Amino acid sequence: MWCDVSSTGLLSCHVLQRGQLGHGDLLQRNIPTVVAGLQGKAVVKACGGKHHTVVVTKDEESYSFGLNTQGQLGIGSIKKSKNAPEDLQLAPIKALVEGAANVSCGVDFTAWLTKDGKVLTAGNPQYGQLGHGTNHEYNAKDTSIKIMYEPQPTPKVIASLSGVKQVACGHTHTITLDDTGAAYTWGNGNYGKLGHKVQQDEMSPRQIESFKGRIQVLPDQVCAAGGTSTFCVATGPQLYSWGKLKVSGDNTTHPMPVEDLSGWNLRSLSCGPGTFAVAADRSVITWGAASNGELGYGPNGKKSSARPGKCDALEDTFTHQVACGVGFTLFLTELTDKLSKSPVFEPSVATEEAKAVAEDEAGAGTSKGGEAAAGAKRKGATAAGGGRGKKAK
Repeated sequence: MWCDVSSTGLLSCHVLQRGQLGHGDLLQRNIPTVVAGLQGKAVVKACGGKHHTVVVTKDEESYSFGLNTQGQLGIGSIKKSKNAPEDLQLAPIKALVEGAANVSCGVDFTAWLTKDGKVLTAGNPQYGQLGHGTNHEYNAKDTSIKIMYEPQPTPKVIASLSGVKQVACGHTHTITLDDTGAAYTWGNGNYGKLGHKVQQDEMSPRQIESFKGRIQVLPDQVCAAGGTSTFCVATGPQLYSWGKLKVSGDNTTHPMPVEDLSGWNLRSLSCGPGTFAVAADRSVITWGAASNGELGYGPNGKKSSARPGKCDALEDTFTHQVACGVGFTLFLTELTDKLSKSPVFEPSVATEEAKAVAEDEAGAGTSKGGEAAAGAKRKGATAAGGGRGKKAK
């Protein structure tokens, strides 16, 4: 699923099947379609999770739609019944957030940034990704062990954070950058993607030690989080990354400079399940483990690349923004003579019944044992994304 914010401030959405398109039904859209429920709302920010979408308007309101089983829509309640085991909000509904300035979505949780630098979160707390000091764990069985995690449907302010300038959600973890040059991460700590030199979950925001003192983050520069890794820009300016960046090789449990991108003026950065894209100067740079041509190297180019490489089709083109999804990448560019001659995709039908999609393919790159199991998890089960980190003491 992907979303656009048009020049008129309206949102358009495309493809999939749990109400996250916001059109009041479960049909698949093969072309951009204006969301009628947002007519008259000037949408300025939008983000999508595995099966939900959240937007922010010019009036500092937030609206959400899609799957709400974990309370990720932030509307204050979760509706379930025997006839409808999943809470689906098929049209935009107002989230309980005031003064919204930006939003970021994980697989099944959401983080809002307010105009006064506060962060609110709602949704699945399983790995501590909500940042409130708990994962809401409880035993649902009296005579055996069945660990569950109580969803949080009402957005709650993370009291320990202030002056936040940016927030980015990975699949099950979160990073913020504040006005003092500090970076905080929390949530699922596998692969070392929290940057604390250990692989453990953090229930509350923890400052990254590497960005204290001489090297500090630049809160107005790019920042991104994915399924297994995290990025931000610090003193230099220099892009840093940590976590698992390659299919093979060791994990990096603390920030390390991305030397291949030194000297570039980075404008936009996005992480997919295993792919990465950057808009810099008048180039687009991509890399990662791909299988569907999402790196944009062309039909005769490499399918995957361990190192950043230019996307030649967009060379010398100003690209405003990049976005990595599951098996695809989007580029928002200026229209040039070269691009105007590119082929245009025209589907045979504009609207159709949604096709069944395998869970491991549908969800923002989650792996087997993923987070979509309504918060249920037995002791010893494998965490989504390749193994649960140790719980922070």
